[in-house]
Amino acid sequence: MQPPRKFLGLGSDLPTLVCSHCHTVALFEAGPPENPQAWRIRYKKLSRAPRYFYMTVQFGTRWHTAEEAMQISRRGYVQRWRVRQAHSGDLSFLQPTRLSPPPPLMSYDEAVYLTFNGVTLKQSSGSSLSATDETILDVGTFYLTDQKVHLLGHRRDWSHKLSDIQSVAYNEQHWRIYVGGNHQHYQGQNQPDQLDAQLFAAIVEALLPKKEES
Repeated sequence: MQPPRKFLGLGSDLPTLVCSHCHTVALFEAGPPENPQAWRIRYKKLSRAPRYFYMTVQFGTRWHTAEEAMQISRRGYVQRWRVRQAHSGDLSFLQPTRLSPPPPLMSYDEAVYLTFNGVTLKQSSGSSLSATDETILDVGTFYLTDQKVHLLGHRRDWSHKLSDIQSVAYNEQHWRIYVGGNHQHYQGQNQPDQLDAQLFAAIVEALLPKKEES
């Protein structure tokens, strides 16, 4: 903890917390003597390292009460552990199911790992997450199975094998799955309170067929 810093009347009267590991910087406001647990915290600088992705999205730069901060920290710990599991190929924290009857284009033997509503299929001119030259092909319910990705769209139904997936990307707003060689991608919103984009990407990558070594 560093003491308050003010120069020519500028700055804050509050002490600053600096993490020696991730170099995060936050202002800390202690609770009153009669209720010391009523402290608040506001982050001024957050780590951009992948392992802190969830925490960065959740904390942002606004003030958080002690209860809010502790809840986010607990959820962040679980999220980091799940990402590690997925990176190691362990998806035991999920409970895949087989749908009966399955949606169109899905086989009876496919195990559904994740389902999302409001997912779009887009055609873009490049692979950037911030690409503006995009055409929405369809929107609907998205399924991730052990064999394919499916979209039950408003216009038609779409399906791609996991082997068709070229790459998976994510940022603070959404995740993307690039399929085929014609710049098509599925896109869903980042939902930190349910399943955040980083963990989603890790799960997809864990399900991809392993490339044979040459």
